Amino acid sequence: MKRGSVVPVIVMLLLAGCATKKGYNRGEMAAAQASHPLFQSSDLTAEQIEQLKAQVHLPVRLAVAPPIISTGRGWGSREFNTWNPDETKEIESWAHPLKKAGVVSDLVILPALLLEQCQANDQGCAMRVSRSAAARMQTDAVLLISLASSVEKYTNQASLLDVTIIGMWLIPGHHRDALTIAEGVMMDNRNEYVYAYARGEAEEKTVRPFMYASSWKAVRPSRLRALQSFGKEFIREAGQLKKNKQQKP
Repeated sequence: MKRGSVVPVIVMLLLAGCATKKGYNRGEMAAAQASHPLFQSSDLTAEQIEQLKAQVHLPVRLAVAPPIISTGRGWGSREFNTWNPDETKEIESWAHPLKKAGVVSDLVILPALLLEQCQANDQGCAMRVSRSAAARMQTDAVLLISLASSVEKYTNQASLLDVTIIGMWLIPGHHRDALTIAEGVMMDNRNEYVYAYARGEAEEKTVRPFMYASSWKAVRPSRLRALQSFGKEFIREAGQLKKNKQQKP
């Protein structure tokens, strides 16, 4: 084969390798969450659960547990199962509006040193150890937040230059799009009575050269924005607790 005909063949092969954007599969995310249940049900019947009552009076001392990761563990970072500094700052910002609404007297982020290590096959462990740590911190309620992240990887035509040193290090040809969904409940730490539920989600998109392409660099900001979205909804929902209590005869 002549040299002139080799180049077009190589280009065609590289073009064939360029992936296109497919979109997130929310069905797969939901299925993955369902296959990794976070809550281990007690022996109470549905009728008994409906009769549960709050054991404390507002405002409560609220503990915030570490994030419970239901999907998306392979981002190559140890930060995925802890609150990073930006996320901690966001959570701490919820204290003022919650105190103003008369819902909490204090907001405490549970320290990692009080949390036991959970085995991967121990369903309900994260919730159990979080409640135990919350009890040691003498809090009345615990806020449990589940994070599920999905990453879509694809390339653009600039990735053709990955075959060169400059292309690998300087040309942005690799996309990482991350979607994070945050769901959480504020639960009575004594009898599992649920005070409030909230949900938030966010997307983040990055495009980088091959040598700097990283899923975590998209997941991390998507987690923060999902947490911010969750926080707004949680403050609104939790704020109704005091109002509902005042309206009761």
